[in-house]
Amino acid sequence: MHDIQLMEKLFDPKILAVLKLFVESKEKQFYLREISKATKVPVASCFRIIKHLLSLNVIKEVKVSRFKLYQLNENDDTKFIEGFIKIEKHVLDLFVDEIKKIEGINSIILHGEDRKDKANILLIGTNINSDGIKAICANIREKYSFTITYLILTPEQYAQMSDMNLFPREKKAIYSK
Repeated sequence: MHDIQLMEKLFDPKILAVLKLFVESKEKQFYLREISKATKVPVASCFRIIKHLLSLNVIKEVKVSRFKLYQLNENDDTKFIEGFIKIEKHVLDLFVDEIKKIEGINSIILHGEDRKDKANILLIGTNINSDGIKAICANIREKYSFTITYLILTPEQYAQMSDMNLFPREKKAIYSK
């Protein structure tokens, strides 16, 4: 079972959402309401979670005048937590690292929103070997329970399809030669 999925089953998803926010923005300081808004966790629950994380020394409180800000604390415990939480984010990075080794790939575009368990990818290039891509996607699906749906296009096909507005969803380039 994928580490992040196991953590989600073992731990409160609200706590994980707050931890993810701090891990992904290590240098940033947050007000309680900012944490609540960013994680979609109610303020009262955020307050309870923040108190708990403060007692564990996972986050620190920074007082500015009469306001309280919270930031990830740099210690061995938080480095350990980071290792687990960053796994989810790295699945797409692992995919890109493997795919860019395949001959002929010029760019990789994430099509649509970035989801927790799947991604739609456009692979732009010429003479791309689809067997290698199938193997990489199958390996990622098996190892991380992450499904990658892809479409291989030449640069000309991609330009024509874009001009025809056949890709209306958000596009984000995640690799380019």
